[in-house]
Amino acid sequence: MSNIPIANPYLRGIIHCHSQYSYDSLTSISAYLKVAQRQGLDFIILTDHDTTAGSRALKAAAALRLPDLQVPIAAEYCTDEGDVIAAFIDGDVRARKFADFVIEVREQNGLLLLPHPYVGHQAPERIAAACDLVEVFNCRTRESENSRAYELARSLGKHGYAGADAHFARSICGAVVQVENRGSLRSSILDGSPSWPALRSTSRWEFGASQLIKAWKRRDPALALRMLRRAGEQVVGLARNTRATARS
Repeated sequence: MSNIPIANPYLRGIIHCHSQYSYDSLTSISAYLKVAQRQGLDFIILTDHDTTAGSRALKAAAALRLPDLQVPIAAEYCTDEGDVIAAFIDGDVRARKFADFVIEVREQNGLLLLPHPYVGHQAPERIAAACDLVEVFNCRTRESENSRAYELARSLGKHGYAGADAHFARSICGAVVQVENRGSLRSSILDGSPSWPALRSTSRWEFGASQLIKAWKRRDPALALRMLRRAGEQVVGLARNTRATARS
């Protein structure tokens, strides 16, 4: 083994984010390149819903504009057990039954990451046991659910990571992850003890906006109506609280 020290002992980047290739985001590939250049990022793991098209597009664009930016092929897939991220894969994963999904990802020498364990998963403990890393902080998830995710990772002896889960350009850097440079990005993510110096929770309006984008892309007026009604209720609630504060 070579004793030559690695030039950059740490790698900084984003894990778990979405682009225009997801059904609930309009963020361009160019926006990710701009953020990467401005923030001096070493990697971006772009995880669009059920497709690697976004990560492949970002990888191709980075090769031309930011050749030092590492972009593994990845996606966030909806399995029968809930969302699971497959990263460092060769192409799209076809299986949706979780047991088969795991086999297919492993055949591609990919990594399995469990995003927001306590949102959208019926048995997160069982799924986490089969994954390589567990998302212990998600910028769009409540503090109580993130705390449970942290305890889950700790109980299983799994490395945790923070996921920006960005759907808008302004939230891409909500969670910048730093990992020890183990020679390859895959090894660094798997064994490099991820850390994150600062975190920024996503505003609730961004969640609502992403759902409206989803309704528009999927031509789902019922979803759009539900989100608009919820937004109206929140505005009314905020107005009532403001009046109550003013009187006190």
